[in-house]
Amino acid sequence: MSSGVSVREAAHLCLHIVREHFGSVVERVVKVLLRYGRLTVPELVRLLNDPPPERHHPGRSRSRGSSSKTEASPNSIPTRLVQQALMVLIQHHCVLHSRPSSGVAAGANQEHFEVDMDEVFSRLRFGSYLDLAQKWGGDDAQAVIRLLLYHGQMRAADLIDALVNETPRGAEDTDDYTKKKRALRTATLSELLARMLQSSLVRPSTAVQHVSPQDRRIALEESLLRSQKGIPTAKSLRELKAKVASILDEEDRRDWEGVEHGEDGLRLGLKRKEAKDGSREKRARRSTHADVSAGRMDVIIDVRILCSDQQPDVWLRVHNDYFHIQMRNDMIATAVGNKYNSTTGDVMRLMLQQDQPGVCRCEKDERSRPISVTTLSHHIPEHVRIQRGLDRRSIMGDERTSRAPTTIELLAEYVSILSAHDNISSSARKTRLLAPFGSSSTTSAGGSARVATSFTVEYRNILEQMQLQLIRDVVVERFGAMAGRIFSILVEKGKLEEKHISKIGLLSMSETRDICSRMFAASILSLQEVPKSNERNPQRTFFLWFVDLYKCKSWLLDQLYRTLIQLSRRRLYEEANKSSLLEKSERTDVREDAESLLTEWERNELQSLRSVQAAITVAEARVVQDIFILQHFST
Repeated sequence: MSSGVSVREAAHLCLHIVREHFGSVVERVVKVLLRYGRLTVPELVRLLNDPPPERHHPGRSRSRGSSSKTEASPNSIPTRLVQQALMVLIQHHCVLHSRPSSGVAAGANQEHFEVDMDEVFSRLRFGSYLDLAQKWGGDDAQAVIRLLLYHGQMRAADLIDALVNETPRGAEDTDDYTKKKRALRTATLSELLARMLQSSLVRPSTAVQHVSPQDRRIALEESLLRSQKGIPTAKSLRELKAKVASILDEEDRRDWEGVEHGEDGLRLGLKRKEAKDGSREKRARRSTHADVSAGRMDVIIDVRILCSDQQPDVWLRVHNDYFHIQMRNDMIATAVGNKYNSTTGDVMRLMLQQDQPGVCRCEKDERSRPISVTTLSHHIPEHVRIQRGLDRRSIMGDERTSRAPTTIELLAEYVSILSAHDNISSSARKTRLLAPFGSSSTTSAGGSARVATSFTVEYRNILEQMQLQLIRDVVVERFGAMAGRIFSILVEKGKLEEKHISKIGLLSMSETRDICSRMFAASILSLQEVPKSNERNPQRTFFLWFVDLYKCKSWLLDQLYRTLIQLSRRRLYEEANKSSLLEKSERTDVREDAESLLTEWERNELQSLRSVQAAITVAEARVVQDIFILQHFST
């Protein structure tokens, strides 16, 4: 974030989230960590419990007792409670902890703690995680994600036991829930958890994830600098930083895949089942045929539940980036559907589904892996008729030919449209949604163009256009349609004078000057001074207006953070005003028979409160979605 205002608003939102999820004591701990940065436990306790220094007035004498010692504050937090708060935050991945390197003095070799604000902000999207998990694997997958979100991280055995024990009251003593059904339930959940781990919905929690990436980067840079001889040049430093980034990415991949633990290509947390004699004979007979895919199908994956002497239990956590990728794909498909039509949005969704999530973070995916048109044609559902999204006259080509275009030709036509195949300008590379990959090509529907058989989805271009559209909508809402026109002109043309803006936008000079001044005061536009001489006389200076997109994103993020805090406070205010009614409605007898135990006035008030809560929830979801869009590629 570029400005101190952004950091301040982000810190306020972070504290608000922590207070709602963990309580006031944990909020005080996080507040000190956000204010002073990384701290040790003794430093944290001292800053929490020491009262702020009192200002000494010259005309007022100090009391005798306060001159030497300061009495302890009644709101002081003991050291053990601070440690417990840190353990809770570490359990939920909201705090990073690390020890200094061996080169530090022995007396200062203590563990340091710092807040991971990205993990705190991801708690705003827990509802979306649960909804996506339910769509992926039903109620059981949603229950797994819900339990992991509630506890932060759990072992596979504890997770399965907790889900198996979630039975209706009194069902343990009946025949409906026997030991056989418990064993069947355990096997079903084990298989589901293995599929979730293989599909990246959950991931193992390792020690590397609790260390600050900046610490890892600095330590690796120092070690590489010590190995070099002489004074490093600017070019060597750039190469060193690129090498450090690649090494860290490789370490993350090896940690994710379990290479260090000898898992033979399986992800950490999975193992191969021991083969029985019957399966060995089948595999021996099958090995006579040179079919590699058949051999791969013999691998059966199971969750590592038991603990061994060589390796500790694997703790599982929710893989946030998987859900972020799914949320991003839904937003992209919806945006494409709104721009073109619903069928084009469905085709774009199918394209995005072919790009499986990897190890890297969602924000680092600038483009997808190469996607083949032929492979995509085999994954189109039968009920989806992709020809409806295209003009019939353009896809049929010559009227004398009655042959209908094939699925591959229809997909090639969509690729031609989304990749701006007919736009030969240099600006098309920054606005196209797809990019060709490879030299082979095929004919689109109607024979109008030759399109590459493989392509990549340009995530960066799509999301930058979504960000620009989001900022422009806010500009139009706050400053009017003419301000949106000026904003679009400056984004497209770059730095311009007022007279050029007025000429291109068909506006008067007075309107242009007034709108630019108001947008400059709101930190949307920036001003570049170009003097004609060294005297820097204002009368002999060009004043160029331009749009600093990074600054605009920070400004809009400030507004969204404030809006989210105000919505949450409004929810708490509405619930506090009707707390007695809420407590009464939550009673078991009232839930069963609300018609007779609640008066008509109470039912109306409760219905009014529910409608207000629903409206606030919808507004919060929209703001969280806008924040998610702006946070991509913003650093």
